[in-house]
Amino acid sequence: MKFDLKHPHCYYEHMTTSGEQWQDYRGRGEGVLIHLSTTRLHEFPVCIGPSGYALSEPNFNAGTFGFSHCLEARSRVAACNARRRHFLFGTHYQGALEALRGRFLILGFMQLEKILEVRKRHVHRWMEKNTGLPPECMALDSCCAFQSSDLKFFAPQDAFELTETLMKQWGYKGKITKQMKLTFTEDKLKKVLAHFQNKIACNNSYQEAARIVDEKVGQAAQTEASAPNESW
Repeated sequence: MKFDLKHPHCYYEHMTTSGEQWQDYRGRGEGVLIHLSTTRLHEFPVCIGPSGYALSEPNFNAGTFGFSHCLEARSRVAACNARRRHFLFGTHYQGALEALRGRFLILGFMQLEKILEVRKRHVHRWMEKNTGLPPECMALDSCCAFQSSDLKFFAPQDAFELTETLMKQWGYKGKITKQMKLTFTEDKLKKVLAHFQNKIACNNSYQEAARIVDEKVGQAAQTEASAPNESW
């Protein structure tokens, strides 16, 4: 059964400590790949926004994805409509660990447990700021955020690598791009999740990396702003 975002009362509602009304979400044993753009400023591949600052997506404290920022809105709606149970977060690694650069790494996962309609929230926040590009969901009829008690990210060295050889074995064609909406059947999803079973989650390290990246970006901006203007 598909979740109708226009009629959210069809599921039992829950309240979070922030007062938002979340609803139970039940998905099938399938996963979808979420692409994250990352930075060279740290060995942990921090998710960054257009300004260069770190994005709090996924939000490790709240266990959410798509709530704080409108990131991968179409992928989130598609996952909801297809009733998929997991997000797998991956990136073409560009961090400070040179040996891993250029490899496509699955860094973490999120089991989808609760859902919330957030299109109005994102649009209103953008209108209040009155700056920057509009949220992706501006062009959509709906936008859903997810919440989980099982959101884990791991060190790049412990990531699951999607190699070209493995992709061919799994029947996928071509190189992985951001435009490729890669999905995982239950057997493939189990293989990825089993890889992380004995790994230690590093959520706190990702949060610390985001703080360090923001400091570096802020310092660079201050240096640029204080530099004398040359006249010609």
